[in-house]
Amino acid sequence: MPEREALRSELSTDLNENVNALRALLNAGVNADAQFRPLRLSGIDLCVVYIEGMADDKKLSDFVLRACNERAQVDVAPLDAQTLMRDVLEIAQCEAESRVEAILEKVATGMSAVLVDGCGEAALLETRGYPARQVNRTTNESVVIGAQEGFVESLRTNMTLLRRYVPSYRLVTECISVGTSVPCHVALCYLAGIADGAIVDAVRRRVKAIDAKTVQGLGAVQQLIEDSPWALLPQMLQTERPDRAASCVMDGQVVLLADNSPYALAAPITLFHQLHASDDSFARWQYGTFLRLIRISGMLISVFLPGLYIALTDYHMHLLPLSLLGSIAEARANVPFPILAEILIMEFSFYLINEAGTRMPQQIGSALGIVGALILGQAAVSASIISPILIIIVAITGLGNYAIPDYGFGIGLVICRLFVIACGAALGLYGVCLAAFVMLVSLCGMKSLGIPYLAPIAPMRAHNPDILLRLPVWMQKRPMFFSAKGKRAVR
Repeated sequence: MPEREALRSELSTDLNENVNALRALLNAGVNADAQFRPLRLSGIDLCVVYIEGMADDKKLSDFVLRACNERAQVDVAPLDAQTLMRDVLEIAQCEAESRVEAILEKVATGMSAVLVDGCGEAALLETRGYPARQVNRTTNESVVIGAQEGFVESLRTNMTLLRRYVPSYRLVTECISVGTSVPCHVALCYLAGIADGAIVDAVRRRVKAIDAKTVQGLGAVQQLIEDSPWALLPQMLQTERPDRAASCVMDGQVVLLADNSPYALAAPITLFHQLHASDDSFARWQYGTFLRLIRISGMLISVFLPGLYIALTDYHMHLLPLSLLGSIAEARANVPFPILAEILIMEFSFYLINEAGTRMPQQIGSALGIVGALILGQAAVSASIISPILIIIVAITGLGNYAIPDYGFGIGLVICRLFVIACGAALGLYGVCLAAFVMLVSLCGMKSLGIPYLAPIAPMRAHNPDILLRLPVWMQKRPMFFSAKGKRAVR
């Protein structure tokens, strides 16, 4: 029988036929991990199918093999999958399944299948026990105060972490398998009655509509379901913190988790969500507001400072104080490159050092920073290749970019900065203003699951006072404008 037809078929009532079919599909002749353990219970032959290393041997021994041996002399005939799960096996999570493809998908994830002679169904048992990383501190979203736990690569662990922070019976987790060749299991998490049903339906529909052969975690899922795949800025919030994901769920957003992805995706979001951090919720409202203003300033400096520098020094020198203009001219007297080439060289060098420090082994990563910041920078100034003031400009720009909590959003701002630099070099301040106008129009046209990216400011909507600024907690009584309760409150 061809493989496609074999996958779409159902189990027969003949145990040997079922075992032979599964052996062929699992390539048991060469695949050393595929295990078939024969058993006998009340005179009826059984066979346990599992993948070694993915299934926990201790669970199989204690709750399957031992349970069957203890009841070997007990009459449980007629024996089928339902009777086996009800009267014999001692595992809490189990289900009956007759489709061959579904059985193989479950077995590949670490579950075990018990085949019964004379029964056209298999008992699927929760025996997953593969090695997994323990819950530790976050690596990219560090906070000074607040929870210190981070997501891991195990979907079940991540779902448990989320439920710990949202201990509500309203929390719903829908598991969806995506990928036509190699499946990836995605969990759709939301609060029933809080999340807008239309948004939940849109996410569910988009995830189920993915027809890619393989989906490499949430990064691929995000690209396949977002509203504007050509946009530079992300339309979903990526976080590795369970407390932040829980906050999104309680605000009425939908959170996506996936196997082998140590972070979560939250949607819909706005531009202002990208500037929030977990510290804001744990600090006093004055501190949270101050830190958000710092991040907004860092974002604006990161995008516009190099473009403004090149526009002012090349086209609008009359706008600079005479003393500052003299200092710039004196610093650049021996530099052989135009300002545009100088900025591009420094931008490329800065992010080359940043990328190299990220990819290099941790033991020598700090040494690379010293070499890049001190030796190369000082040598470039001494050789009159780069002016000292430009190093200050690039350093401040880099610090502004690092103030952004979201990594993907920061990379998008880098590309926006290059666009502003090109416009400033071509048209001066007029070019910078034109670039700002184009980016603002693009942001106004972006949407996240149908929610405008600049809402609730543009378009203006009634909203909870925790968007741009962080006002006192006792004032934050209005639900988020995109949640089900927020829409009812507006009406």
